Amino acid sequence: MSDLFDVRYWDVFPKTIRVSRSPVERTIPLSIRGNPDGIPEFESVDPSIVNVDANGVVRFGLQSGSTLILVYDSPERARVRYVEVEVVHETPGAFWAAWEEPTP
Repeated sequence: MSDLFDVRYWDVFPKTIRVSRSPVERTIPLSIRGNPDGIPEFESVDPSIVNVDANGVVRFGLQSGSTLILVYDSPERARVRYVEVEVVHETPGAFWAAWEEPTP
């Protein structure tokens, strides 16, 4: 009966990241909110576009493209959340950050 009331909410933020490609390394930390079942595990679907370390720090590669970061609730990988990542081709005078709208 107690299992019916053991509801674990958790999520990862930000949900989307969009940045301009840059020769300068940039990082963005992911944040886990709520109560996952264990220690979260992070995995990049395409490491040529973006890498993510065991602490959830995202590092952007030199390749443009779109990919996902998968965040599992524990080493058992019973539940997953994801972050959409887009690295766009560098445009002079334009820069996008994860929390901003594109500048004209």
